[in-house]
Amino acid sequence: MSFWIKINPFDTLFFRTPRPFSMGVDSWAEFIFPPYPSTLYGAIRSFLIFKKGKLSEFYSGKIKDEAIGTPEEKGKLKIKGPFVLKGEHPIFGAPMDLVSIKGEKNKKARQLKRKVKPSLIVSNYELEDVLMWKGKEAVEQGGDWLKCTEFRNYIKAKKEEFDVLEEKEIFLREPKIGIKIDRKTLTSEEDKLYRIHMIRLKEGVSIIAEISGTESFPQNGVFQLGGEGKGVFFEVVDDPLTELKSMSFSFESKIFKLYLATPAIFKNGWIPSWIDPDTFEGEKNNIKVKLVACAIGRSVPIGGWDLAKGKAKTLRRAIPAGSVYYFKIQDSSSPEDIIETFHVKNISDYNSEEGFGLAIVGED
Repeated sequence: MSFWIKINPFDTLFFRTPRPFSMGVDSWAEFIFPPYPSTLYGAIRSFLIFKKGKLSEFYSGKIKDEAIGTPEEKGKLKIKGPFVLKGEHPIFGAPMDLVSIKGEKNKKARQLKRKVKPSLIVSNYELEDVLMWKGKEAVEQGGDWLKCTEFRNYIKAKKEEFDVLEEKEIFLREPKIGIKIDRKTLTSEEDKLYRIHMIRLKEGVSIIAEISGTESFPQNGVFQLGGEGKGVFFEVVDDPLTELKSMSFSFESKIFKLYLATPAIFKNGWIPSWIDPDTFEGEKNNIKVKLVACAIGRSVPIGGWDLAKGKAKTLRRAIPAGSVYYFKIQDSSSPEDIIETFHVKNISDYNSEEGFGLAIVGED
């Protein structure tokens, strides 16, 4: 079974990357929003453990549950997301194949054009097509967020210009200054001042995710999420991606693109494991494709703390959310085959069960 939950914080939230920061130095801890999938996965798994008993009982093997698993191995629990909900509809981080004109007052996101790579381009970019801006204006990345209606227009390639939502319409940054406390003396430590950005969601904004792999889930409740263990309220809701999942595609150009709604961790860096890094051809679920273009951002570190082993998890580099891959269909696979394999599916090579690599299919 699967359950969609809507999450609303009681107060501010704090999510940060694994990049270290030095207390006492004039620097901020780097924050992110929405949180990485592993953060939400860990919070939900912990919530399910506490529903069964104490954490000590879980580590001693007294709590046995197929969804939760064991301290050494994860169980059947899986998530898709997290997404951000504004009102009744999900919103999406602006795809990286969109740009906006620098300095324009009413910011719009504009679609880059896929073209055969000109022979004059000297670059270590090896794919056969490039994404180009043919205007004369200086451009930058195309905005923060797209409304659901604009995002559907984007993946159906119905428009080339899109209205965008700015960060301030989703959340506010609230700076916080703190100081590290010595656990033995319960006094502040010298030169351990730190600064972080807390996030306060605007009215009507929530975090949502799909949970599967468990036979039941409470209709509502409270758990802790993010840094400082902030409390959040959740409730089970109807699937907010129904319209997105039911969309049809034709792929008349034999090209489709994959938008990453969450970061993806691939074995071969920025290239999925099912794509040959020399020929850029590959096969997934008997669908033969060739990677022909991409718009990806700078890699982000994904780590965490393993409570069972008492040490940091392996730090991996992930392709950030918003990245876009263009694939050419190399066989007679139908649009339905493409949808079944890729659309609203976690395609990350690592930790896909935690929500990494959630792909959404789009027309070229």
